Amino acid sequence: MRAVKIGKVGKVGVVYKYDSLGLAREVSAFLEENGVEVEQFHLPSFELEKYDFIVSVGGDGTILQILQDIEECPPIFGINRGKIGILTHAEPDNFREGLKKVLGGKVKTEKFMRLDCYVNDLRTQTALNEIAILSSEPARLIGMKVFVNGVEIEDMRADGMLFSTPIGSTAYALSTGGPIVDPYLPSILITPIAPFKLGWKPWIVNRKSKIRVELHPERKALAVADGQKIKEVFPGDKIEILESDHPAVFFESPVSRIGRIADRLKKIR
Repeated sequence: MRAVKIGKVGKVGVVYKYDSLGLAREVSAFLEENGVEVEQFHLPSFELEKYDFIVSVGGDGTILQILQDIEECPPIFGINRGKIGILTHAEPDNFREGLKKVLGGKVKTEKFMRLDCYVNDLRTQTALNEIAILSSEPARLIGMKVFVNGVEIEDMRADGMLFSTPIGSTAYALSTGGPIVDPYLPSILITPIAPFKLGWKPWIVNRKSKIRVELHPERKALAVADGQKIKEVFPGDKIEILESDHPAVFFESPVSRIGRIADRLKKIR
């Protein structure tokens, strides 16, 4: 972790979802009052790597969309306008306090792993939450084998398979019955979606594992990163999921990350 201090020469990108323009303007005005150069964007945005940090005005989905456009990630300060906000740092009524601490260099950053999907040795997608291998036909199962470091661990038919990061264990994987994983545990969670198999269990493997997926020959599938980028994959394709060399960077939560997750999940009980 490292402290980030932004002075008068700092440049910040304020990125907002379609219904958050008013709050984005408030954020931009506050930063400018504190001597920061600000550029404001509606999603999708480009060249976000050039900023000292990014303020995301929206929910978790806004942050996921921002990350689709970034390889080398500047720190993200999320202001929650969504339903859950596990990835966000502040609420609309307290963002000024949080940003003052960031500008004063009083808030550390933390990194969270992302996953890369490779198809035939070409990187096609990067995800913070999960890479999903899904049936391309509604209500039709797909068959697949899953290998970890060359060892076959699953051969099943299902609606799909999820490969999630620890922070992503509270996203799509949670709805499949997967466990909530400590966001700092260096691991990858493997969870089937509606498997045609009794007594299935999720797998949690080391984050350095090399995961390979082989589709059964009957039909193609879709590789989906964080519900955003979609890539068709076919039987015979070499599909690999690996830890990315480019983690996501966030400002440290004012409460413990576990505490924030527990608090946010109460909203969906």
